[in-house]
Amino acid sequence: MPQGHHTEAVSSEEVPAVSVVVPIFNAMPYLRELLDSLAAQDLDATEFEVFLVDDGSTDGGSDYMDEFASRHANVTVVHQENHGWPGQPRNLGIASTNGRYLFFADADDVLAPQALRELVAFADTHGSDVVIPSMAGTHGRIVPPWLYVKTDIDVALPKAFKTLAPQKLYRRSLLADNDILFPEEKVRLEDGIFNAEAYLAAKRISVLGGETLYFLRNRDDGQNISSSGFEPAGYTGSVASICAVVVAAGLDPDVTADVLAGLYRRKCLKIYAPGRFERYSPKRRRAWLDAHGEFIDRFIPVSVENLLPEPYRSRSALARRKDVNALLDLGRNEGRPRLTAAFWGGRYVEDGALELFFEASVVGRFEMPDLVCEIRPRDGNGLIAVPVQRDRRIETVYSKAGLFRALLTPEALNAMRAGTHDFFLTTYINKKYVTARVRRPESSGLPITDSRMHFYGTVQGNLSLSISN
Repeated sequence: MPQGHHTEAVSSEEVPAVSVVVPIFNAMPYLRELLDSLAAQDLDATEFEVFLVDDGSTDGGSDYMDEFASRHANVTVVHQENHGWPGQPRNLGIASTNGRYLFFADADDVLAPQALRELVAFADTHGSDVVIPSMAGTHGRIVPPWLYVKTDIDVALPKAFKTLAPQKLYRRSLLADNDILFPEEKVRLEDGIFNAEAYLAAKRISVLGGETLYFLRNRDDGQNISSSGFEPAGYTGSVASICAVVVAAGLDPDVTADVLAGLYRRKCLKIYAPGRFERYSPKRRRAWLDAHGEFIDRFIPVSVENLLPEPYRSRSALARRKDVNALLDLGRNEGRPRLTAAFWGGRYVEDGALELFFEASVVGRFEMPDLVCEIRPRDGNGLIAVPVQRDRRIETVYSKAGLFRALLTPEALNAMRAGTHDFFLTTYINKKYVTARVRRPESSGLPITDSRMHFYGTVQGNLSLSISN
C-alpha cells in the first residue's frame, strides 16, 4: 500500500489552481533540478500543489523527496512499491489532488519559473481544456521547435496529435467528466492513448508559444523510458489503440484521414528510416512487417497512404507488400546525401550588385557543407559559379538547414549572355558531387526584374532567369 507524507492538507475551500503530478523512479540527481524549478515558480505557493509519487526508488531519492516536502507546505510525497510504468502513479495523482488543472511533469525535466502561472492564466482567459506549453530539449534531447513558435488558441486536431507527450496542462473537469485516465499496464504510448481521449473530448486545445516554458532532458544514464527498446507487436498495438479512439470519434472523414496519416508516418514508418531497418535481424524485420501489415489492413487504405509525402508513401507501399529487400534498398537510397534548395528572395544593393538568398538543407544528417550557386545557361555556354555563404542574420535551429546568400557583382551581371539560365546549388559531401535545382518560392512574388533580366518560376516549380539583349 502507498505510504504518504503530506506536510499540510488542503481544505476544500482552498482549491489550488493547478496540481503538478510527478511519477518518480530512480531519477537522482536530475530530480533535484525539477524540484528546484517547482520551488522557483512565480505562482504563489498557495495556488499550486505538487504530488510526488515515489515508485519504489532505490537511489536515495525517497529521502530527498521527504526532505523537500518538509520545507514546502504545498508538496505531498507518496511512497509505494515499484509499479514499473508511469500510468498508475499519474492516475494516483489525479485521484489524490484538488487543483482546477492538472500538469504532468517528468522527474528529469525542468520548468521555467513562469510556467505554471502563464499556463493557468492562459487557460482561464481562453477557456482551454488542454494547453500545450512551449518546449525545448536539453542535454542532446531533440524537440522539433515548429509547434511552439507561436501561440495558437484553437489548435486543429491533426496538429495537436503531433505531440502525444503528457507534459501539458489539462482541465480537471475534462478528465473527470469523460473518465479519462492513463492505462496502468505496461504498454507503450500510454500517454498517447491518454492524450487521444483528452484531445477528442476537449472543446479547445491551445498552444502557448514563444518563450520556452518546459525543458525536456536527455538523461546521461540513458534511462528515459522512451529511449529503451520496444517490441513490434506491442508497440504497433498501442498505435492501433490510439487510431481506434480517433476512428470511433466520428470526426469529419478528411480530419480522420489526416490524423491517421500523421500517426502512421511518425509512429510506424520511422522504422524504415535509413540505417534503422537494415540493423534489424531478419526475424525482427519480419516481425515489424507482420505487425504493420495488420495495422495497414485496419487503418490505412490507399486513400490515406496517398496523403503521405515522400519517402513515406514509398515506405508504406512496400510495407503493405511486405517487401523486405525493396525496403532495404529504399533505405539505402534515402541515406545518401541529398541537397534541397529554394529561392528565398533577392535585391539590388547600392553598388549595383545583386544579392540572392536561398534556403538550403541536406537530407541524411550531414552538416551543411560549403555551397556554390551555379547559374547554367541552357545553351551550355558561359556558366557562372558564385560562392554561397550562410547568412548569420537569420539563424535556424538545425545546423544542416539555413538561409544562404550569394552575391552577383556588376561585372558578373554584365557578362551574362542573353538566353535562359537555370539555378543550381552544388557542393561536395563525402567526396561526392551533389547538386540541387533551386525551387521557386512558394509565395507568388519574384520581385527582381528590370529591362534586361526577368526571374520566373517554371511549370515544374523551379527558378529560372531570362536575359534579353
